[in-house]
Amino acid sequence: MRRTSRTPTGRPWLSPAHKAGLAGLVGTTVEWYDFFIFSTASSLVFPKLFFPGAPQATGLLASFATFWVGFLGRPVGAALFGHFGDRLGRKRSLVATLMLMGAATAGIGLLPSYDQAGITAPVLLCILRLVQGIAVGGEWGGAVLLAGEHAPQGRRVILTAMVQQGAPLASILTSAVFLPFSRLDDGEFLAWGWRVPFLLSTALMAVGLVIRLKVPESPEFEGLSAQEWVAPAPVRDALQRHFPKMAVCVGACAVPVAGTYLAGTFVLSWATVHIGFPREKVLGVVLCAAVARFLVQPVAAIAAQRLGVARICALGLALYLFAIPVTVLALGSGSLVRIALGVCALESASAVVYAVIAALLVDAFPVQVRYTAISLAQQLAGVLFGGTAPALAQTLVAAGHGSLWPVALYQAFLAVLSASCLLALTFASRTATAAVHPRREVANAPE
Repeated sequence: MRRTSRTPTGRPWLSPAHKAGLAGLVGTTVEWYDFFIFSTASSLVFPKLFFPGAPQATGLLASFATFWVGFLGRPVGAALFGHFGDRLGRKRSLVATLMLMGAATAGIGLLPSYDQAGITAPVLLCILRLVQGIAVGGEWGGAVLLAGEHAPQGRRVILTAMVQQGAPLASILTSAVFLPFSRLDDGEFLAWGWRVPFLLSTALMAVGLVIRLKVPESPEFEGLSAQEWVAPAPVRDALQRHFPKMAVCVGACAVPVAGTYLAGTFVLSWATVHIGFPREKVLGVVLCAAVARFLVQPVAAIAAQRLGVARICALGLALYLFAIPVTVLALGSGSLVRIALGVCALESASAVVYAVIAALLVDAFPVQVRYTAISLAQQLAGVLFGGTAPALAQTLVAAGHGSLWPVALYQAFLAVLSASCLLALTFASRTATAAVHPRREVANAPE
């Protein structure tokens, strides 16, 4: 008989719902840590090691393009692991994504530079980045579902927001790990210092696996599986029956996806390359922004639980529109303190939407195709709005002859797009009673 840790009163220390939320938090932190250290390295390291000899702007664009390759793999991972997650179970898919991500990240830390291996080095970098993208493409949807489908009625926003804490926690961890090595001189940092954060992912992966393996399978999926109502072809069914709603979800994710990569990657490169701040100071700014996001998200989730998700999303998008010009003016001021405040404002506004949007996506689709549908929607948003954010921002700055206002206009467009799609999704979710009342959904035959 399996032994369960219990309190002195005989009750378990953690309910299955809280175990699922904790496992989602830890696993998502590990996955995003692996993804974010690549983002940081694409600004600080890869232009010099894998694209040497190119002009500064060209090398930076090439590095950001490599960064985007990971996003191309994310829809593939969403479809692949979504299929297995909807067919075989959420837990099995999540274990596989964690192992795949850890192996790819450690491989990047062992890569030779361009000077050592020639064109083979950037090619291998792109391949491993693609594998990273495939892994993270299957991670988010499964982690959110495992927590959300364990959640008691009325607590789904809180439990899914707990999983969403993994992204800012991973950003904090990334900045904290890179900071001591960024203080090395350029020779040591480029020779070995940047590799250590990548190699540390193996230890984090082991911790994540131990926790994830102890979580029970989703009760909603087990109910479907027991009655043999599992979808035979989740990807086909999701695209044929739910494509319009998936497209709305893609647009809704524009700001929460793009905001993170704009602040964490483009701003990092702008402040180090164009303004000339030392990398350790700019990493400190990114760390402050991640801490702000980590603190804001639980507050947003609690407020959404009490006031409604739609109202909190609207508030977050309004704050994002206000934070855009503030951040541009701060970057143009040349003051590190103002830049920190501007980036924190932009990240905090984005965090308000990011914290609660997962619950909306979970409620939008039936259990049979839920893993596939929300994974594809979120990862397609990553391809369109997240992976393109640093390169597009750099291109807009070049087109604007060094002005940041074209970037601001693009971000404002994304805010309007997210607002429109979130409004449509909120109205649609009010009629999706099957997702809100899982027992009723399991009691009815599948589509």
